[in-house]
Amino acid sequence: MPSSSTGTVSISAATYARLLSLADQAPLECLPVTSRTLAHAKTLGYNQIGQIRSTPNSRLFADLGEDHAEELQRALYDYGMRPSEFGELSD
Repeated sequence: MPSSSTGTVSISAATYARLLSLADQAPLECLPVTSRTLAHAKTLGYNQIGQIRSTPNSRLFADLGEDHAEELQRALYDYGMRPSEFGELSD
């Protein structure tokens, strides 16, 4: 009978960086967000996941408003993607 436990997989930092780079190039449509948030972001020129990750929180909130910015950030966190070092403010 197959084991019901799940294993863990480890990858190197270099491999993770390459995978994250590929994810950053993916269109925003890949994120599970409402069509309203997606349309609002695209209207403002946000077309790829990396644009959201690399934009400082203050800019996202100013551009998209609190609800849309938080929805996009939650979708990124759900997939284990955090803001890039350039997108994170040091407040």
